[in-house]
Amino acid sequence: MNLCQLLRLGLACCCLFVAQGFATTLEDIRPHTPSSQQTWAEQWFYNIAVPEVGYFKVSLQTYIAPDFVDPTPKAYVHLAFTPVNGKTVKYDIFRDELILRGFDDSEQFHYEIPGIIVANKDTLNVTFEDFQFSMRWDGEHAHYWRGRNPGQTPFGIIPELPGVGGKWFLYTVGTPIQYSFYDGEQSLFGSGYAQLDKGWYDKESSAGMIYTMGLSDELYYMFTGAKVGNSNIELWAGRYISPNYDLIFYPAIGNISLKREVDSCAGYLKFEMNKIKYKMVMEVKSELESFYPLAFPSVIIFGGEQKYMKSMKAAVNVSLYEHNVLAETIEMPQALLEFSGPFYCDALDDIQNAAL
Repeated sequence: MNLCQLLRLGLACCCLFVAQGFATTLEDIRPHTPSSQQTWAEQWFYNIAVPEVGYFKVSLQTYIAPDFVDPTPKAYVHLAFTPVNGKTVKYDIFRDELILRGFDDSEQFHYEIPGIIVANKDTLNVTFEDFQFSMRWDGEHAHYWRGRNPGQTPFGIIPELPGVGGKWFLYTVGTPIQYSFYDGEQSLFGSGYAQLDKGWYDKESSAGMIYTMGLSDELYYMFTGAKVGNSNIELWAGRYISPNYDLIFYPAIGNISLKREVDSCAGYLKFEMNKIKYKMVMEVKSELESFYPLAFPSVIIFGGEQKYMKSMKAAVNVSLYEHNVLAETIEMPQALLEFSGPFYCDALDDIQNAAL
């Protein structure tokens, strides 16, 4: 890490709450006009947890790739369901026809692939082969930030720095939902929780990242570490919401102001984050065989080599200390764990090829 990088990072952290003019807001749930006619990606990530049932992932995306003759965004949707006991079922859908509304008004947000997907500010409905899914909000949103701008990115204005690029924020860390699901054999319905994050960019926003989130009756959480642009600086931030504690962990530099252990080929992550009087230690484990690779949008749109590996079968153990005294310990039998870029495990490709 050179002096220039340190000064850049220090300036960003000092301005974290000052430069609100650059910040994302909850209004950014709406679609955005592409900032490039060559490469573009906009993504709405719904991660849904139903305790004792499983995790659902619905990713809605628009994109422009370099080989497009007409730079009109097309649609890509990623669907996945990982039951508590069973294998992940996933689908990847590419379509030319896409209906987007609400560019100037988030209340009018509308994403639609006719006959397959309809999403707005309050509901999500999927009708695709053996993945028939619907959900609606059924309680208050737990936003990432308190105060005037609950939709600011966890990393403050750092995404605005030269060479970083990209916008990303959490619309909700966790919200109660009502859902239904039918896969041609079983019919599921009831209550659960959803986390929704949103991103848009015209170039790769990070050289690699680690991401984990989980939702249960006891805890909503999200923690992520990402490389700042193409530098070696690794920045972490996250949110912890339990019945007794509501904590925001401000940006911290990986392996300097944050301790972490990572072994993606073992499906392992352990890290420690600190506040003035709190320390949180989280351990996340998932068998390598439970991960699946994803090359979109990094490889397909941006021509990079940053593949992603994702698991929704991670077991989590978290301990929270207050004034160095253990305050609570929470276990989650199922959560999400992702690695990308240099954190990707190449051995996963061998496992996937052997399964074909």
